[in-house]
Amino acid sequence: MYKKIITVFAVSLVMGNAYAQSSVTLSGIIDGGLSFTNGVGATDKNQWAYGQANLVVSRLIFSGTEDLGGGTAALFKLESGFLSGNGKMTNSGQPTSQGSFLFDRGAWAGLRKDDLGILSFGRHYTPFIEVLYRTDASGFENFGSVANTVFQTRTGFNGFQYTWANNSVKYQTPTIYGLSASVLNSFGGTAGDFQNQREVSAAVYYTLGPVSLNAGYIDGNDPTGLTDGTVARAYTVFLAYTGSMFKGSLNFQNFKDPATGSNQDYYSVGGRYDITPSLRLVSDYTYLSDRVNIERNGCFFKLGVHYLLSKSTDLYTEAGLSRNNAQGTLGISSTSPASAGINQRSVVTGVIHFF
Repeated sequence: MYKKIITVFAVSLVMGNAYAQSSVTLSGIIDGGLSFTNGVGATDKNQWAYGQANLVVSRLIFSGTEDLGGGTAALFKLESGFLSGNGKMTNSGQPTSQGSFLFDRGAWAGLRKDDLGILSFGRHYTPFIEVLYRTDASGFENFGSVANTVFQTRTGFNGFQYTWANNSVKYQTPTIYGLSASVLNSFGGTAGDFQNQREVSAAVYYTLGPVSLNAGYIDGNDPTGLTDGTVARAYTVFLAYTGSMFKGSLNFQNFKDPATGSNQDYYSVGGRYDITPSLRLVSDYTYLSDRVNIERNGCFFKLGVHYLLSKSTDLYTEAGLSRNNAQGTLGISSTSPASAGINQRSVVTGVIHFF
């Protein structure tokens, strides 16, 4: 009961600010549908299910800007994920016994100066993950895209830790002649030990006409705080071409765990083609090469059709498959890796609404 009161109080404060300040915006996404997957679990079973987040995670977003004059503005953003099937919060992927996370998808405040960039403080998306979702031509979806990679590595970080950084300071430069960058440092907060649970990430973006070349890096120490050792280190390079009807992308990622010696490469090709303003095709092919053990290699492919009823409503159907060597665990859905050596085939269909 106490947690519910605190949650209602926090939301009331946000809504009170939204009422008082005209610059505050409430927006969000809802994704719901059905899914069928063959190759679930070690017994290779079929599964029909409600698709809580077939392609994207449903969320509520509060954001705001206050003009301070002289090209300076104060900014904030609060983002909370929820499951469309039952209304529960996604809670940063943690069981409620580990605590309640109201704004698990980000909570930060900062200042922007037109000619200097943005400096912000709080829980941020990492620059590494921003390179992936800003560049991926297939849409950085939960189904069959480069979003799978961060959730299916063999490092000491899970996908949520690659995606968000707590207690962090982030700086984003302005764009100058097509070039921009961002850098982040996450503080562990342990007295006398600056390295404990520390995380750093950076990204560089360059755009020349329809072509963009982006790169990202992340380095994270043991998130449990038991050691100061680095357990996750990754980098990515993304090349993309964006035309009026077509977008294509090439991606390379490497994930290492220096503590265990794990070392994996991912190679991805993604595409999006607008047949008409309302009808879109998306596709992705990703190959995993394990540098330590080739029996862990795998790949997945997906093809999707989207029909845009409006700018805010998207009807979709996507189909994909993953294939694994004897010890490979690559799954077609980002948060659902396969059991060792099991191949998966899956179809998802549903509707996404943006508001």
